[in-house]
Amino acid sequence: MSEESHDYVLKTLIVVVLGLSAIVFILGGYAILLREENRRAKLVIEEIRSSVFTPSTDQPEVSENSVEIPTGTQIIREAISVPETQNFFLETFDYRRLITNSFDFLAEGSEFGYVVVEEGTAFKLCVEKGLGKYFITRVDDQFGVMFLGENPLTGLYDSKTAYGIQLVSHTVSDGIAPQVMDLRSAGYPAFVYKSITTDGRTFYAAILGVFPDANAARNYSSEVDVQSLQRITGWNITDRFPRQLR
Repeated sequence: MSEESHDYVLKTLIVVVLGLSAIVFILGGYAILLREENRRAKLVIEEIRSSVFTPSTDQPEVSENSVEIPTGTQIIREAISVPETQNFFLETFDYRRLITNSFDFLAEGSEFGYVVVEEGTAFKLCVEKGLGKYFITRVDDQFGVMFLGENPLTGLYDSKTAYGIQLVSHTVSDGIAPQVMDLRSAGYPAFVYKSITTDGRTFYAAILGVFPDANAARNYSSEVDVQSLQRITGWNITDRFPRQLR
């Protein structure tokens, strides 16, 4: 083989080797790219799967509250409001459901009426007023009903004065509401009462029941299961007292 032919073959081999090397390099890079894309696809799939099948764990912050209140004070959220729904339907008188459908917040100065009537009239009055527009409490063998706004039943004369049993109170509007809801769930007629003192301070009180006078409230207070109330709320209610609702 001549020297010229030898150089030609050598150059050809070099070109072939370089070409194969470039091809191998390209294929290797493409393989790495495919692997990276596959990894990213798996991550996206996992994120989608997590968002679909995993329940949300975002929870509102809950402040820690004292369990015992020697001074008769606690906290209430001011966010409680009277529902807009005007009516609800019950086929028969159900005291616990009527408590659940009662209003859970009352501000001092609200226009209300109060009557003590037998079961049938109490039931009719609650249904006529509608969800969140009344509050009911058993008073001996009858029922005391406080209703917001005008009296819907003709011939039924109402009072503009009522009393409740104040369990605890505080100036901060975030904390009593859960305990009040727990009392209502357990069948106790409880709600939050907001009042403002003459010097401009705002207080929120947990009120148990609505009664025609202070004596009726005292009688209820003396017969109530104090241990049950304290177990449900964690409150010390030994200083509870009848309070006029204005």
